[in-house]
Amino acid sequence: MTVLEEMQGAAFQIIAHAGEARSHYVEAIRLARADDFEKAQQLIEKGEEAFRSIHNLHLSLIQKEAAGEHLPFSLLLIHAEDQMLTTETIHLLAIEMIEMCKKMNTLSK
Repeated sequence: MTVLEEMQGAAFQIIAHAGEARSHYVEAIRLARADDFEKAQQLIEKGEEAFRSIHNLHLSLIQKEAAGEHLPFSLLLIHAEDQMLTTETIHLLAIEMIEMCKKMNTLSK
């Protein structure tokens, strides 16, 4: 397997895990809006597990480059990194939105 093929494989995995994590985070927000905070927390944790996979894949590529291995330019990898960063932002916003839902829930009682 060539370095480019390895990078492309990692990029596709990052994109897939990012989609999975993002779906969990968005569904967690929806559950929190319905006051199901326990299930929302479970989905946040599932999303975090998928995001750890992203982080590990990305870190392996960074370590290769840091060790002196030449990694070719890949638009696919740039797209994967964009998906990774967007997912991280959605994660942070999901946590905040769930906390707001909890606060609104306690204030309405």
